[in-house]
Amino acid sequence: RTFRLEIVQHPDRTAEFGASTLTRLPLAPPLIAQLVMRDSAGRIIIDEMELPFLVAQLSLLTSDGSAPMDYVTDGEGRSTHERLLYGNLVSSPHLLRNLQGRRGVYFMYPDVGVRQRGRFVMKVTLIRLPRCVCTVLRPLADRR
Repeated sequence: RTFRLEIVQHPDRTAEFGASTLTRLPLAPPLIAQLVMRDSAGRIIIDEMELPFLVAQLSLLTSDGSAPMDYVTDGEGRSTHERLLYGNLVSSPHLLRNLQGRRGVYFMYPDVGVRQRGRFVMKVTLIRLPRCVCTVLRPLADRR
């Protein structure tokens, strides 16, 4: 089985919001990535049993895509500990129909904004969470 992400809606622009996180404007239009899953024969499939274990994370890179741009930097290049990309940066998969009526799996980022002006590249990383057996520990009753 193979997985590939394709960007189906590219953002054109946003407004720099600086420190005003409550008045920020999100990317327009919002970034949307489609997950393309293929079986061993190369056929496109939708494995709904796999979807709960998938998430996609959004990150920001320099305009040439060569370096991460996680935090705002001051005039001397030091990090200020303020995230440059703001909003919900992780998306769960959504099983939807496209404009042609075909079902697909999509990751959407409707409320993401960029804190400062510049030209950037956005990167979407697919993460598969491990299937594990979770154990809950409960304290023993007090025995006196």
